[in-house]
Amino acid sequence: MKFSVKTAGWALMGAAYLMAAFTVARRTAESVRTDRVTIRFSQWQLEGTVRQAFDAIIARYEQLNPKVHVVHLPVPDTVYLPWIQTQMVGGTGPDIAEYVWIWPDIARRFQPLDEDIAQPNPYNRGTPLEGVPWRDTNVDGMSNDDSYIKSLSHYYGITVTSHVSRIVYNRELLRQITGSDQPPRTYREFVALCAKIQAYARVTNRQLVPLGSSQDTYPFMTYAIMGTMGTRLTQRLDYRHRLQIYQNQLSAQYLQGDWSFESPEMTAGLRLLADLGAVSTPGFVQRRRHTALTDFVAERTAMVVMPSWEASSLPVICSFAIGAFSFPYPREDDPVYGHLVQGPFGEGPRTSVMGLYVNRQTRHRAEAIDFLQFMTSVEGSRIFTEVSNWQPATVGVKPSGFAAQFSQETEGYAWGASYIGITIDAEQFLRTRFSTLWGAGGGVAAFQAEAKAGLGLRIRDDLRREGHAAVRNVQREDGIAVAGYFAAAPAQRPDRLPLVTLSNEIKVYQFNRVLAAPAPSQP
Repeated sequence: MKFSVKTAGWALMGAAYLMAAFTVARRTAESVRTDRVTIRFSQWQLEGTVRQAFDAIIARYEQLNPKVHVVHLPVPDTVYLPWIQTQMVGGTGPDIAEYVWIWPDIARRFQPLDEDIAQPNPYNRGTPLEGVPWRDTNVDGMSNDDSYIKSLSHYYGITVTSHVSRIVYNRELLRQITGSDQPPRTYREFVALCAKIQAYARVTNRQLVPLGSSQDTYPFMTYAIMGTMGTRLTQRLDYRHRLQIYQNQLSAQYLQGDWSFESPEMTAGLRLLADLGAVSTPGFVQRRRHTALTDFVAERTAMVVMPSWEASSLPVICSFAIGAFSFPYPREDDPVYGHLVQGPFGEGPRTSVMGLYVNRQTRHRAEAIDFLQFMTSVEGSRIFTEVSNWQPATVGVKPSGFAAQFSQETEGYAWGASYIGITIDAEQFLRTRFSTLWGAGGGVAAFQAEAKAGLGLRIRDDLRREGHAAVRNVQREDGIAVAGYFAAAPAQRPDRLPLVTLSNEIKVYQFNRVLAAPAPSQP
């Protein structure tokens, strides 16, 4: 019997339909099985072996809980936000979703976990964390922005990791050039290493630069360098002796003339950045992070600036041994910058990230909470770091060998002052002016002139908008409190109205006071 092309086409379409129908029927049957509960978990971390880490956690969890099936939904970060918002609006959102505290509708889409995190994690029985409240088993006590939503005064997210940036280097290439695969310990050793790499490239006629960077990664070092070089300046600006400088305070002090990019510490920091740009990939300010990664893997750079979440991919894709080290900031004994700095330098307290939230509409809340408890238990956290090469966020769990190179330095001065990320518009303005610092014909003086001409205006605009937003917030919250008071039955009315905090009202006054003051002649 002969089949025509048309008949073959219909047959192929019918086979495809039957296969699709079988797949749908199988998944539908699985979702309605009565012998186990199915929960879905979505996240967008696709770097390295992170997906495999979650799959390993799920496999172990299902081994301990055969009545629960966890479906892992990894979604690329480029489409994750519109995808999860569409799912939540349509009522088909996952039971557990990775989310970020600044994204909208947290209270509407997810549910508070205050009572849950106050109880011990049952999966920590037999460990040093047995009997410890779940909240206190996290390295930051779930005080991070993704866990505790300050504007809502509730705990919503469970965080599972933390991240820092490092300089990753090619061990084999360094050994070939210098005879040692050990990273530099001081700033002068770093300068000497870069000079050796440049000389090696000239002698061998090889396309090789010391440091790879990009527009996505240079801020990690730039902001930190300006902050560490400004330690003595920050100490003077901290007139309240709180050992921390908030960005609004820093911006107000700029408008008041207390500091500028012509201050000695800022000038030194800019010189350091200019020297760093000279040993980096040409045009790195316009390059994207994947190009810097490609250059390092192809051995066109000996080192590369990289955050720990991306660095976890390198053991998988690099054909050579790699290491990582913190940038060796100049210390007090540096012959050029020593008189301006004060160390040692820390990276602040550990703050965990990657918040996982429980869908407000889930029909399987108990199972979702139970899975999150296992994921953040001692056993679950060990699985996570060993497979993913990411930092664990559970107290007492040691990072894997590779992840240990990215452990946060918590000892030392860490004022938290970002002289680049002052305010939103000011930060964007300064970043667009880095071309005058690193570009041909530019330099430190050119950058300082650009900052002096335009930074104050951007800061004023930012503070003015924040002041207006603060006023609207006060009006909105006070109106809601008053309406709620009179809407309640007299016997149920609270003794006090839950008005906005005093700090919010003070912010409005402080912003207006700074903006009303005349600008100094030399900002």
